[in-house]
Amino acid sequence: MRRPLAWIAALGIAIAACVVNVLLPEQHLTYSTNATRIPFDLPLAVGQTTTGRTFSARPTAIRAATTIKTAFGDVARGTFVIVDLVVDSTGADARASLVGVELEAAGRTYGPTGRIPGTLEDARLRAGLPIAGSLVFELPPDAMHGAAVMRLATALDVRFDDRLVLDIDLDAIEVAGSAVVEEAEWAE
Repeated sequence: MRRPLAWIAALGIAIAACVVNVLLPEQHLTYSTNATRIPFDLPLAVGQTTTGRTFSARPTAIRAATTIKTAFGDVARGTFVIVDLVVDSTGADARASLVGVELEAAGRTYGPTGRIPGTLEDARLRAGLPIAGSLVFELPPDAMHGAAVMRLATALDVRFDDRLVLDIDLDAIEVAGSAVVEEAEWAE
């Protein structure tokens, strides 16, 4: 009598495990098969430096504007979120640059706009030589409210690597009529 009960109990546990595996998202399971694809998200905060494996970043300001003027004399009109940063390489990757930059807002993902020259996504990072500059994202006007998340990485493929993440409250940012974006340069 004990042997059939043991088999029934084992079968019940196996079925329960299968149901849990199907119902829960894999990225939240610690020992999932997707565990090797999950990046290490390191939180950023304005005014604080966060250091990852290949680079560090310190957001200095978050702004929004409908017109952007650059040091080159360019003018761009639209709805922009501007994140001013100081970034530095840790020396772990001699070819580091911010190629994995994205802003997620209103359920959509945006890359930095190519309409503004000289911003940080074009800069090469060198160990010990911090660079100050901006990342500029152009969003549709209906996406300028609620929460947004900016993610920074030095690679497009962030599997099993780190990425720096900044939570942004778009409702707390006053949209200015005009903002100046300076060219990325060595920080002091």
